[in-house]
Amino acid sequence: MLATRDKTVTIGGVQNWEGESIMHPIEIQQLNISSCNYLRNLVDDNSSFKKVIGLRVWVCEGIVCVVSLSSFASSSTHPFQSLEVLDLGDLPKLSALIMKDAGIGSATTSTSAPSATFSHLKEIRIYKCSGVKTLLPHWLLPNLQSLEEIHVGACSQLVEILGAATSKVEEKGSDALIKFHLSKLRVLRLNKLPNLKSICSKSGVMVCDSLQVIKVFGDCDKLKRIPPFVPLVGNGQPFAYAPPSLTITSDTEWWESLEWDDHPNFKNVLQPLWKLLSYPTYPRCWRLL
Repeated sequence: MLATRDKTVTIGGVQNWEGESIMHPIEIQQLNISSCNYLRNLVDDNSSFKKVIGLRVWVCEGIVCVVSLSSFASSSTHPFQSLEVLDLGDLPKLSALIMKDAGIGSATTSTSAPSATFSHLKEIRIYKCSGVKTLLPHWLLPNLQSLEEIHVGACSQLVEILGAATSKVEEKGSDALIKFHLSKLRVLRLNKLPNLKSICSKSGVMVCDSLQVIKVFGDCDKLKRIPPFVPLVGNGQPFAYAPPSLTITSDTEWWESLEWDDHPNFKNVLQPLWKLLSYPTYPRCWRLL
């Protein structure tokens, strides 16, 4: 669904709002915010943007999260329950999409989000957000079962895309596999992520039969493994299965640098799915790659 122009609100260049909430039409569908350095998060208990379909936030130096759960007095509030596209860029202090409190809601601590928050989210685009180390913690995935595309570029400190809480890894044991369910995910594009080490935690497997594209380009030299996959139904074994329509695109150097975790047969499974990245003349926008 696309937002209509008369239901679009753009806010830009506001440097000091003295703590006031953003006021907005109740029917707003597209919200664009830029150069509002006073903002730390986008919603509180009185401003939940329930009908917003598209959200674009760029060049806001104070933003630390999109949703702060500590602001909500009522557990029945579901911010961004209709959101389909989330586009974040040039947010140097951003550390998490959802944060309960300082240090809570990160990849290493477990929490939960209002059940409808991000439940319609189809696309995440994140660019030049240097404070993010884990993009999507395991506890948030139940909210993201509509997610189809993930585009990440130039996030210099990003270490992993999908992360499991430390307590969850300890509970499962070092040899147990944690399943990362993203049943509708089709596209994963990774660009210029110099510290990215994993797509999901080393103890994890991905359950995403719909995955069609993994594209790795730019500096992603520390990413040394493709996570194992298991099918949504059946008894498929990790390292012996790949989503049926998957294509992996990268340069030769990155592909040949991958490590296979003592499962050389996994390379045999994925090799026919790999394609050499070509570099035609693109418009000067990383998001079109």
